[in-house]
Amino acid sequence: MRKTSTIVDGAVMAGVYIILMLISLNVPLFGILTYFLLPIPLILFAYKHGWKPGLLVWAVTLVLSFVIGGTAGFIYAFPSGLLGIVMGDLYKRKTSAFGVLLGGSLVGIFNFLMLLIFAKLLLNLDVVKDAQTQLNRTIGQVGKFYKEMGQDLPQLEQMRQQVEMIPYLLPTAIIIGAVVTTLITQWIAARILKRMKFEYRPFPPFRGWSLPKSFLWYYILALVLSFMNAEKGSGIYILTINLYIILSLVLVVQGLTVIFSFARNKGWPKAVPVFITLLVIFTSSYMPILMEVVKFLGIIDLGFELKKRINTRQ
Repeated sequence: MRKTSTIVDGAVMAGVYIILMLISLNVPLFGILTYFLLPIPLILFAYKHGWKPGLLVWAVTLVLSFVIGGTAGFIYAFPSGLLGIVMGDLYKRKTSAFGVLLGGSLVGIFNFLMLLIFAKLLLNLDVVKDAQTQLNRTIGQVGKFYKEMGQDLPQLEQMRQQVEMIPYLLPTAIIIGAVVTTLITQWIAARILKRMKFEYRPFPPFRGWSLPKSFLWYYILALVLSFMNAEKGSGIYILTINLYIILSLVLVVQGLTVIFSFARNKGWPKAVPVFITLLVIFTSSYMPILMEVVKFLGIIDLGFELKKRINTRQ
């Protein structure tokens, strides 16, 4: 009876997966949304039946996706299926929300790396180099347009320098992409699991998030390394800039938890800290001082337990 139930559930989830796959391949406007939805059927199946039967369903979806969508279908199916199985198994084990996020992010990093290798070896595409070429071409066209209009755009040189940095910042882009992708899928999965009355461990309130204090020492190490003026393109240079950027973003998140905690303590409407967060994000490129202030709050919180002090002052 149990085996029959597993087969039926597997067939249903595979069917749902293929429908989402077809939408992803044929309806561009919904492609982004369905990309985050694709792991959900396998998350639910692995949660209910375990990762071993999940692998079989994944294999079926891989074959069907390749038959239906060719290479594009396989490229969609491989990473989403693997992510779904891992996250589903972690949910089944009652892993903490942060544990699920970590596991999913590691899978996401692996998926991004496999995609780059696949593109290079089988399709002869250098994704990073092609992106640089396209961006430089676009910048050149913009510069030509402004020149014909009799205007000068001094930001173009800065944009070219940023494009030049793309290969060096690839690790940061991969890590951030993996974390964000997992977080969005996890947010969707949590709501479906809750509606289906499946047990899982949700995230604590954002204001209660707190990093290990060791992150502060890692940041200090990255800061010290940044003053060494390593040769551009060297291993220590790439390590330093990626470590500094990632840890800076992590500390910004920690700083935002302080703002949410302070807003809660003062009885402010929830919209206030949300607005501040959006302001920090959308002004980071041309007004980075706000992000630096929030990062400073994160550093103070890790070093001196700022949130704890705020919450004890009633």
